[in-house]
Amino acid sequence: MTKFLKLNNNLGQSIIELLVVIGLASVILPTIFMGIMSSQEGRVQQRSRMQALSLLREAEDATRSYRGNDWKTFAVNGTYHPSQANNAWVLLPNSEIINGFTRQIVIANAYRDSNGNASSSGTLDNSTKLITITVSWTNTFPSSIQSQMYLTRHDNLAYTQTTAADFTNDTRIQTKVTNVSGGEATLDYNNKAKWCSPSFSTDSNGNEITITLPDGPPVAVAATASATTSIPNDVFVATAPSDSSTDKLAYLTVTANTATPSPTLQGVFTMDSSKYSSGKFPSGTGLDNNFKTNDVKYYKEANGKIYALLATDKSDKEVVVVQINNGSGNAFQDPVNKIYKYWTFFNTIPYYGAATNDQAAWGYGAESMTILGTTGYLASDGYMYAFDLSNIDSKTTSNGLDMVGCRIELDGYDCKPNPTPTQSQNAKYTAGASPIESGTTWSDTQSGASDCANGGNKEYYADHQLSPVQVNGNKYIYVAVGAEIDPELDIVNVTTIPTASTNPKINNRYCGVASSNNSNSSWKKISSLDFDPASGTMEAANSVYAKQDGTRAYMSSNGGIVSGHGIPDSDQFYIIDTSIKTAPKFLDTWPSDQYTPPAPTPPHYKNTAQSGYYNGDSTNIEMYPRRAMTVLDGKRAVVVGQDGVTTDQIEPQEYQVLNIDPGDSGGDHEKNPIHCGGLNYLPGFNDLTSVSEADGDNYVYMIANTMDHQLKIIQGGPDVGIYYDSGTVTSTNFDVGKATAFNSFNATVVNRNPPTTDVQFQVAVGGDDNANCATYGYKYIGPDGTETTKFATTSAAIPLLGPTGYQNPGRCFSYRAYFSSDSTQTPSLNDFTANYSP
Repeated sequence: MTKFLKLNNNLGQSIIELLVVIGLASVILPTIFMGIMSSQEGRVQQRSRMQALSLLREAEDATRSYRGNDWKTFAVNGTYHPSQANNAWVLLPNSEIINGFTRQIVIANAYRDSNGNASSSGTLDNSTKLITITVSWTNTFPSSIQSQMYLTRHDNLAYTQTTAADFTNDTRIQTKVTNVSGGEATLDYNNKAKWCSPSFSTDSNGNEITITLPDGPPVAVAATASATTSIPNDVFVATAPSDSSTDKLAYLTVTANTATPSPTLQGVFTMDSSKYSSGKFPSGTGLDNNFKTNDVKYYKEANGKIYALLATDKSDKEVVVVQINNGSGNAFQDPVNKIYKYWTFFNTIPYYGAATNDQAAWGYGAESMTILGTTGYLASDGYMYAFDLSNIDSKTTSNGLDMVGCRIELDGYDCKPNPTPTQSQNAKYTAGASPIESGTTWSDTQSGASDCANGGNKEYYADHQLSPVQVNGNKYIYVAVGAEIDPELDIVNVTTIPTASTNPKINNRYCGVASSNNSNSSWKKISSLDFDPASGTMEAANSVYAKQDGTRAYMSSNGGIVSGHGIPDSDQFYIIDTSIKTAPKFLDTWPSDQYTPPAPTPPHYKNTAQSGYYNGDSTNIEMYPRRAMTVLDGKRAVVVGQDGVTTDQIEPQEYQVLNIDPGDSGGDHEKNPIHCGGLNYLPGFNDLTSVSEADGDNYVYMIANTMDHQLKIIQGGPDVGIYYDSGTVTSTNFDVGKATAFNSFNATVVNRNPPTTDVQFQVAVGGDDNANCATYGYKYIGPDGTETTKFATTSAAIPLLGPTGYQNPGRCFSYRAYFSSDSTQTPSLNDFTANYSP
């Protein structure tokens, strides 16, 4: 029994174990079976994927190859597949099926964001395409692989300029091609701006820049340069050489800080009723139109009001003041006919004795003027008068400018030409006379002036040009004395103005006289200099120009001819040492009182200039300087005048430039001034002035002795190594032959030191496959794609987009290089390369 039961227990256990085995098999066997099946399918899928990857790589290579053959044909959006044709890859439309694999190449637009990075949106990039290649299959279960890439045009070609021949055909403005380092473009020398190579300013078409002024010939000119580059220069011209001249003043502006200055007549001043739109000039002015103008100056007060001051021959209004600008614009009395407003006047008075109007013996009135600070000074009949300009705004047509101090005695006389007897007469009112002389009762006369007729330096007037200078708080006026009366230079101290309490008092008859009776040494003539102290000589000064530090006086002259040797008693130009104001002197003097050296070399008397003077050669010596000159940086002097000997065929230069540079490489030309340039202009010149503009440009404005085109302009500057301050090089057009992408440029610039010297660039791309690059309308742009900017770097990407007319890709290419300099050095563009992709 027991044994039987044991047997049954073992049987039950076996059944249970069998059931466990069966259960496990039902779980394990399917897994094993599926693993076997999956392994078989995985090998198939792996093979498919490897085949698909091979097809994908082949498509990528084919696409790159086709891109390289012809970008234009390639860069058409669509779906394609690769194929072979003539041993080259091509892309055919639509997808393809190869052994159960579907392959396609999708070409689509590419975009860039604001930083230039590839993006799904933004700016379309015509030189880039987004390529998506897909290979798919279904032989086991649906699968695919894909790749994306950006393809651009090839960067393997370049347009280059690097030799002199490359640059030669470019369009150049104020630039030139040199071959110092294998060929380069630089700024050109500014020949027009060389004082010693003068030429009349011309416009872009080569026409002389000039303007016709009313009446004339004009008598005098004054000008001021604007303080900023955008405001034109002011020019004032005295236009009435006689009492009958209708217009007395012309005011014009000249564009500043440009190589082609342009003058514009803004208006005139006249008291001729017929010139006014109303038919009459304002009543109650006490001024008629019967006067001539001898000189002109300008005064600009603190609020911007501008006045023109005319020196006239009127006995009660030696100075006529015209308001040009009222602080906000033109101060027209008659806006219709552009006639400026008569503002006020100045009348000379002696301040003692009988009050008389005109103190000029022959009625010449005010002969010349100058302004120092807020004080004006005029010369008349061998005297100088000062007047206050500080309160000019408050003056009226009936309340004239106030005289300052008393009149100051000068050398020189009024000269009356061709009286009876025929010898000219010199006269003026006696200094310190009591009672004061008036009318025709002068007692101070001199004889011996053989000729004071108009021509050369032998003028009607005794005193010509005045030139002021202030040194350490002391004020001086240098005076050029004429009328063939010794001496030719006066230096006047005008530092201390006489009052009712000074000694002598302002109303004392010795106030301002040159004698010892006047103890006020800072309100009188303190020294003088005679060009030739020998008796019987007939020299006379026309103009004087004071060096800013007061150490030199530059003077022009041309004396009469002494019989026997045929040489003028004075030279055309002198440099006077005025370091000691009480003792002006020549730089060197001759040691003996004999003619040294002997004829035919021009003789000189004892104490006349041995150095520091200039006389022209046998031709230019016949130029008689007029009443004005200018000196530039103590290195160049400009003297103008007229042909003083019209009876021969010799034609001197009426415009002459002298080298007076003491540190010139050719020697000390302060002691030995030499002619370094000039111009012939047969009518001659009556006056000149110079301006230095805000950008450093220098100009001489001259008035010609003509009835038309009187204003002449000459640009000047240093003569050695001076370059234009700007210029451009515009390359010849580059024709690729078909629309092409221009990617970047790179340039080599030597001596590029912004902002002193610099070269910046603009580029132009445009035109389709059929464009004519020779006539294409290029648009030059900068880095932001506009025409207003320039590339400040020498390498940069070339923009894709720009204004109408600019298109990249394009068939045509050009660049423009902008040169800038401080005039003393130039940058050099040695090469330029533009990278482009076909």
